Amino acid sequence: MIVDTILYFIYSPKIIRNEAQKCVEVGPAFSFLECSIIQIYQFSDSRNLCDPFTNRPRKRRRLYCKKLKLLPDNYLEQYCADLEVINIMAPIRPVEELASCPQSQAVEENDVGDYLVSRTKKVRNSDYMLFSSDALTHISCDSKASEKYTWLGERLRLTFKMMRSDSRLIRTMCHSHGFMQCSNKNPTVNIIWMGAPVKSIKMRELMPWQRLNQFPRSTEITKKDRLYENIERSKSIFGEAFDFIPEFYVTPRENKNMELAFERVTREIKEAGGELCFPGEFIVKPTNSRQGKGIFFANSVSFSMVDIPAEGPLLVSRYLKDPYLVNNHKFDLRIYVAVTSFYPLVCYVYSEGLARLASQPYDTSASSSESNEFVHLTNYSINKNSTSFVRNESMSSEDLGHKWTLGALLRYVENEGKDAKLLMLRIEDLIVKSLLSIQNSVATASRTTLRFASTNFELFGFDVLVDQALKPWLLEVNLSPSLACDAPLDSLLKTRLIADLLNLACIPLLDKKIIDSVTPALKKSMNSAQDTESSDPDEVELDPQCAKTLKRRPVGLKRSVLNKKIVSGAASIIPNNEKKFEQIVRKVELEEGRRGDFIRVFPRNGSFGMYSPVMEDLGSDDYDERLFDEVILKKNTKNSSGHVSPSTSSASSSTSSSMHIEDLSDLFHDVMMQCNKYPTLADVPIEIREIISPWYEEASEYTKKITQEGETYACKLPVIRSTARLRTKSCAEFYEVRKVQMAKKKEAEAAAAKENEPAVPHSIAAKRV
Repeated sequence: MIVDTILYFIYSPKIIRNEAQKCVEVGPAFSFLECSIIQIYQFSDSRNLCDPFTNRPRKRRRLYCKKLKLLPDNYLEQYCADLEVINIMAPIRPVEELASCPQSQAVEENDVGDYLVSRTKKVRNSDYMLFSSDALTHISCDSKASEKYTWLGERLRLTFKMMRSDSRLIRTMCHSHGFMQCSNKNPTVNIIWMGAPVKSIKMRELMPWQRLNQFPRSTEITKKDRLYENIERSKSIFGEAFDFIPEFYVTPRENKNMELAFERVTREIKEAGGELCFPGEFIVKPTNSRQGKGIFFANSVSFSMVDIPAEGPLLVSRYLKDPYLVNNHKFDLRIYVAVTSFYPLVCYVYSEGLARLASQPYDTSASSSESNEFVHLTNYSINKNSTSFVRNESMSSEDLGHKWTLGALLRYVENEGKDAKLLMLRIEDLIVKSLLSIQNSVATASRTTLRFASTNFELFGFDVLVDQALKPWLLEVNLSPSLACDAPLDSLLKTRLIADLLNLACIPLLDKKIIDSVTPALKKSMNSAQDTESSDPDEVELDPQCAKTLKRRPVGLKRSVLNKKIVSGAASIIPNNEKKFEQIVRKVELEEGRRGDFIRVFPRNGSFGMYSPVMEDLGSDDYDERLFDEVILKKNTKNSSGHVSPSTSSASSSTSSSMHIEDLSDLFHDVMMQCNKYPTLADVPIEIREIISPWYEEASEYTKKITQEGETYACKLPVIRSTARLRTKSCAEFYEVRKVQMAKKKEAEAAAAKENEPAVPHSIAAKRV
């Protein structure tokens, strides 16, 4: 039996068989568009066939047993364009399984061995590219099934470009699925991966089939000073519910308040008879730096304006000197968060993360300042330079060395008798509130910048410190967190992370020909929408052949991608706010089946009732509440046949409880912040426990092992074979020029090092000889 067929179109065929024979019989208009590891057998006879379009006689062709690609004939191209994609990455089932085939699937039984493509049932997942981390195992030079995952991207000529980023993981993932890399000047690519903030004017040019890994004004959370100021502003409005950042000051504009704070801290410590914290009561960080660069400590005793430079801005925050220790080492957590919409807010937390340990034991009484960074800082980029740093080179152990998986650390916490799952609920709460603190800014910018729904997504790296009371503190949020795969665990975790992230982004499967045909009409509509002097800005003229192509092409042309009115030109291509919201609802429902190892933390059962009192008013649209009603309440109503339990509904269900919804929300946030008072789930009040119990059960996903015994994993990213490293001519020229520049740079550095090398006396050299 032939298996592992990725995508197939069949017109009135007989099922392909291989019962110890070298030939099979198929229908008259059979075509594999581009299969990879399937074996093609010659046809069993050469009877005259009738072309389904021209009604002219046509003979069967003989195809010999080879692993090859078949391009359909012209008339098959036209016919297959009208058919639905049956499945992607699914095997052909034997005939004996036909009786058990559900009627809801897109394959029907006609006669014995005959399959017909259903034209009524549409498989939504088939409209979007499915990414898999397994594709990386087939992209190397020695892969036996080298085209298993690349053929579809090559068939549709999907493209991507990288701007101010050179992440090898992103390039490898895209090439592994047949994407071609384009130069930065190409405006019609499918995926745009940015490593730095994007200007708003560039986001206004996004087409509905394009995906960009950033939102407008997301720097409100990724710049350290803006992050702390936004959370502090929310704290001033909503109270202690946002108490998860330490005391801070931003220089130079708060130098006076900072100096008073230093004096106050010194006085309080002396009055209590204590000693100042070593290496300092405050930690100073540049607001726009990464990888631990420019960090130093400041102590109130030696405070002067020389210690803290006047140029800035700098973030001066209180040093958290009572961290939770793992084997007497300080650590922090890297939590990966994906956001697919800010208004309404839709965010996911990846079930795996990283725990980064300091390379030297924690000690606040140390006198040597040379090793302070290896004791008090947990940045991987700093500690990897320590002589005490231990790399985890084993795939079988997740708690070896100074970089662990999140699950390994949580299992360590559980072995210490702590409630690790409640800790993760508090981290989720911290993440949701941080995103809510900038929702107003991002939503306002998105209304004026993003013309189409679902064109943007973003991956954030939240750095969280846990203290002795198991309370999480937010340190910073990283824009485009590092995707370097320096260790085997990095490679395994991050390849799965990026595959699931791109699946959440929902990359439409559109042929390049359709994109090239539709783009001029879209640009004309976008320009006419701004032109107030236009007599009819909604009227769009499309090429007749383009309209015909759009009408017959089903792949990717759902209402969530292109409005059907684009074909007739009867209305504007750019959807209004209500249509955008409908598209977001459909996309959120689609994301549920494509999220992989991501856990949706907002919205979910009971979330809106708990967070609505700490959400800013964004207007009369009420998208957050409406999305909760559309996605959560309707699902619960459907599952419970009209009955919704109090623990899974919003305000309407919560008011039936003995407490008002606002009182429940206040109690919930008190539970999230007061870790000493509520250390375990059993200590949580019953009213809140009923609401968060489903979340608590879902948090068990964080504690699972990322590896399975008996399975083998790649220890590093594969080397892409040259035939799969698809690049446009201009992109290839760019890399050739850069390759020459890097070679010259290395030669210059080697020459400079040789010149600076101390000369060896002639007598010593002669003695060595």
